Amino acid sequence: MLYYLKMKNSLANRITSYNDKLSKSDTMIAEFLLKNSEKVSKLSIQELANLTGTSTATLSRFAKKIGYGSYQDLKFDISNSASTKSDDFFLELNESDNFHDILAKNFAANISSLQSTEDLTSNEQLEAAIQILLKSKKCAFFGMGGSNAVALIAYHRFLRTPLIALYHQDFHYQQMIAATMGAEDCAILISHTGKNRDTLRILEIFKERKVPVIGLTSFAGSPFAEKVDVALISVAEETAYRPEAVASTVSQISLLDSLFMIYGVQMKNQSNLALNSIRQVIRQTRLD
Repeated sequence: MLYYLKMKNSLANRITSYNDKLSKSDTMIAEFLLKNSEKVSKLSIQELANLTGTSTATLSRFAKKIGYGSYQDLKFDISNSASTKSDDFFLELNESDNFHDILAKNFAANISSLQSTEDLTSNEQLEAAIQILLKSKKCAFFGMGGSNAVALIAYHRFLRTPLIALYHQDFHYQQMIAATMGAEDCAILISHTGKNRDTLRILEIFKERKVPVIGLTSFAGSPFAEKVDVALISVAEETAYRPEAVASTVSQISLLDSLFMIYGVQMKNQSNLALNSIRQVIRQTRLD
């Protein structure tokens, strides 16, 4: 049986991530761009508008809607994609592959997810997220299902910082924790689809209590992404042998680890004190 793993395609990943925000005309533009990337890379915005039956204003709005600063930024990305052969081929995964072949292709998928996520993450987004963390006394980490496992990893990391880290896997306990927090605290919520009812309920409680929220999701156009204070987008291709939600986990963990590292650098002295205290306690549990 033959499966295919699509390599990095920045434009395609952006379109997938912002899919919920796209209108019918946006979808038509997106399909044209994906099918004619080499041709589009040589067109002016007016020429593209004529070919797609839209206007230059519509194309500019479309570019901004999927995360580009302008149409020129979108065109630049398309030009790079059109000139890069690695964006145009598929890795085959079949039953005759040896174990290391499968490992290598799985690693390639993770690398692709990480690169695409890096492309979608701006310094301004990271700055905004870090400012929230620096101003907070406590930080809660929540997610449902697979996102709960990511939240636990982040909680484990941030226990090593001056922040008071909070976490619980049960939804009812999460609501109770959220109800005890205020504007001087913050929360990091993870939701792959951005549509989970329980996660949105937790977010609602935080917003009612004016708690700043950093959100991680794979869909920038989701209700979740639109309501959080800072949205960080994790990107991954879904393949026949690995769901997108699983692939995006690698990028979500890396995003959170990056926040941990940036926060640690900003709070170096206090972070060192917290780390040393934890190391001393952990050291006592180990045999000499």
